[in-house]
Amino acid sequence: MSPDPSLSSLASAPERRPAVWPWLLLPLVALTMFFALRTVKEAPQRHLAHPDTAAEAAPDEASGSP
Repeated sequence: MSPDPSLSSLASAPERRPAVWPWLLLPLVALTMFFALRTVKEAPQRHLAHPDTAAEAAPDEASGSP
């Protein structure tokens, strides 16, 4: 009886090093999502805290003068 060819290929295969890129990419994605979601959450609060900012940004449109 001959040995299974799939077993011999597994035994002779060199060990693979684990990939490093997931350890670098995952924290980067997590930090990006954190700051993006924080910006989205704080946007309405900043808008409500400074309601006259839009009027100051465009004084010609707010006053109604041409």
